[in-house]
Amino acid sequence: MMYRGVMTRRRLEAVLGQLPRCYAELLLLCDPRAESGLETHLRLLLRSVGIELRVQVSISGVGRVDLVVGERLVIETDGRAWHSDRESFANDKRRDVALAERGYLVLRLSYHQVLFESEYVLRVVRGIVARGEHRWSGRHRQAGLVLL
Repeated sequence: MMYRGVMTRRRLEAVLGQLPRCYAELLLLCDPRAESGLETHLRLLLRSVGIELRVQVSISGVGRVDLVVGERLVIETDGRAWHSDRESFANDKRRDVALAERGYLVLRLSYHQVLFESEYVLRVVRGIVARGEHRWSGRHRQAGLVLL
C-alpha cells in the first residue's frame, strides 16, 4: 500500500493507533520499498529465522531486484499477475542471465513456493548461506566480478 501510494506511513500510523496497542507493532513490519505482498511475505519469513537481507536493490545493468541476501544471492518473487505474459517471461530470463554474467546467484520463487512450500524455501536459502554462496569469494574477485 505504501509503495503504490495508496496509504502514507503517517496514515497507517493513525489507523493502527486506533486499534489495540498490540497492533502498533505491525508498523515495524512495513517497508515502503516492497513492491508486492509476496515479496513482503518472503522478507518477513527470512528475517524471522535470522536471515539478513536488503530490499529492492539496484544492480547496474539489471535494475532493481526484490531481495538480496548477503552480497550476491538475489531472490526474485514471481506472482503470476506480473510474470505470466511472454514479454515479462522473456525479460525475467534476460535479467537472470545479466545477473549470472555479473556473478550473482539467482533464486526465482513462485507464489506457490513462497506461500505453500516455505519450509523447503527456507531450507534452500539456509543451505546457500551455510555454504557461504551468498558472499563473494576470492575467485569472484580474481574474475573481476566484485565491484568495491
